[in-house]
Amino acid sequence: MDTHQGEQLTVRLVLLGEPSLWCWEIVDTADGAIVESSWATDWTGYKSSPEALRAGIMRLAALAGGGRRAQPSRTDS
Repeated sequence: MDTHQGEQLTVRLVLLGEPSLWCWEIVDTADGAIVESSWATDWTGYKSSPEALRAGIMRLAALAGGGRRAQPSRTDS
């Protein structure tokens, strides 16, 4: 993944319709682009939104360690 100067990332939670699971997306707040998704990338879903949020924040922190500006917040879709 390329890192762009001034990029800010946040965690957004999404409730999947079928199966009924939560997933996280890491989103670039500047343009709304999805950087990574637990469902699209790894086919990983979670039974609850708090569980998905914890996993998303952990992944966001890992990305932030690579020089990206992280903003660990929650946005439900």
